[in-house]
Amino acid sequence: MNLSDYISANQIQKIAILCDEKVWQLYPDYFQFLEEVAEVHYISIEAKEQNKDIDSVVFGWNFLLEQKFDRNSLLISWGGGIICDIGGMIAATFKRGIRLVNVPTTLLAMIDAAHGGKNGINLKHQKNVIGTFYLPEKVIVDTDFLKTLPRKELLNGFAELIKYALIGNKALWEELKLLTKINYKIIKNEWIEEAIRFKETLVTEDLHDKGVRQILNFGHTVGHAIERLYAEKKRTISHGYAVAMGICYEAYLSHKQGALTWSEYEEILQFILRFYKPLHFTESDMTALTNYCFDDKKNKNEKLRFIFLEQIGKTGNICPI
Repeated sequence: MNLSDYISANQIQKIAILCDEKVWQLYPDYFQFLEEVAEVHYISIEAKEQNKDIDSVVFGWNFLLEQKFDRNSLLISWGGGIICDIGGMIAATFKRGIRLVNVPTTLLAMIDAAHGGKNGINLKHQKNVIGTFYLPEKVIVDTDFLKTLPRKELLNGFAELIKYALIGNKALWEELKLLTKINYKIIKNEWIEEAIRFKETLVTEDLHDKGVRQILNFGHTVGHAIERLYAEKKRTISHGYAVAMGICYEAYLSHKQGALTWSEYEEILQFILRFYKPLHFTESDMTALTNYCFDDKKNKNEKLRFIFLEQIGKTGNICPI
C-alpha cells in the first residue's frame, strides 16, 4: 500500500511532516502530492545532536496542539536518525500516541534508525537516556536520497552496515571488506534490505530490547561514551564515526575475553581504519570514557556489560566484565 492509499484507507485528515531543514531545501516538492488528500503542515528543524532533546519534542507537541491534531492524525518523520528519534518521541507521547510513518533520507536511518520503534533523546549529554518503544506504521525507503548525501553521512551509516555484517552476516562482511572507497553508487540495495530484515527479525522477537535485540548494540557502548566525551568537550563527532571506533574497541575486548581470534580482530581493525581516522585519547579521556560506559543502558548491578563477537558474523552472550 503506497502512502496515498494508506492515508485514504485510514481516513487521515491532518498530516505533520517533521523534516530536516537541509532535506526540505533539497526536495521542496517531495510531499506535494499529499496536499491533494489531506491538510499538510511542515515542522522544520536543524538536524543536529544538540537539538535531540526535550525542547524539540515540546516544540513538536505545541505545534500539534495548536493545529488541533487528534489521535488519527499522522506524523511523518522525514530525515535521518535524529529526525526519526525526535519524531518517534513526539508521535509516541502526543495524546498517548498518534500515527507515525518514517521516511529515512540517510543510510544510517534507512538501515537502522527508522526501524524497530526505539526512539530516544539525550539528557545531560547522555545518549538516548530518555526514550520510548513505539513502532512506525510504515517505513518508506527511497534510496534516491543517497544521491545527495555527503560522503561524511554515507560513512555515518556505513558504520552501522559494518556492525550488521559483524554480528550476523559473514557473507556481507566478505563483500564489504573488498571495498576501497565509499560513494552512493557502491551501496547496494540488497545490503540495505538485508540489514532491515535482520533488524526486523530481532525486533519481532524482542521489541523491548531485553534479550537478543541487544546484539544490535555492538560497538555502541563505547561509541556512545565517545559521543558523550565529545559533547562534554563541546566538540562534534558523528554517531557512525563514534560507533566505528566503538566496534574497534569492543572487537578488541572480544579477543581479550577469549572469543574473537587476533587475526579476526586485526581484519576488523584494518578495514575500519581504511575509512575512519583513529581517535587519540589522553589518560584522563580514557578514565572518562570508562566512567561513561557505566551509564550504558545494558548494564546491570553496576557491572559493565558488552556485546562480544565469537567470530566475524556471530555474537556471543552479553557478558559482564
